[in-house]
Amino acid sequence: MKLKVTSLALLGIMFVTPVFAAIQTVNLSVPGMFCASCPFIVQAAIGDVEGVQSVDTDLESRTAVVTYDDELTTIADIMFATAIVGYEAFLIEDGAGS
Repeated sequence: MKLKVTSLALLGIMFVTPVFAAIQTVNLSVPGMFCASCPFIVQAAIGDVEGVQSVDTDLESRTAVVTYDDELTTIADIMFATAIVGYEAFLIEDGAGS
C-alpha cells in the first residue's frame, strides 16, 4: 500500500511541476532599415508578437536584438512579423559578423 501511495505521489508531482520555458535572445539582421522611422516600425512589429519580452533595434548596424519566451513564440514567428511590415530579417548566427 505504501509503495502504491508513493508511486501516485510521484506521478502527481510530474504533472504538477511546471516546465519552465527558456528565455532566449536572438540577433537579427534587418538590412532594409534605411530611414529614421524604420527601426520603430520593426520594433513595433516584433513587439506585438506574443512572448516577445524586449526588442532593441539599431539603424546604424541594421539589426534587432530580441528577447523572447520560447514557449510562446519562435524565431520564425518573429521574422514573419518583420516580413509582414515589409522588412525581411535574417538570423545572425553566434560568432558571425553583422
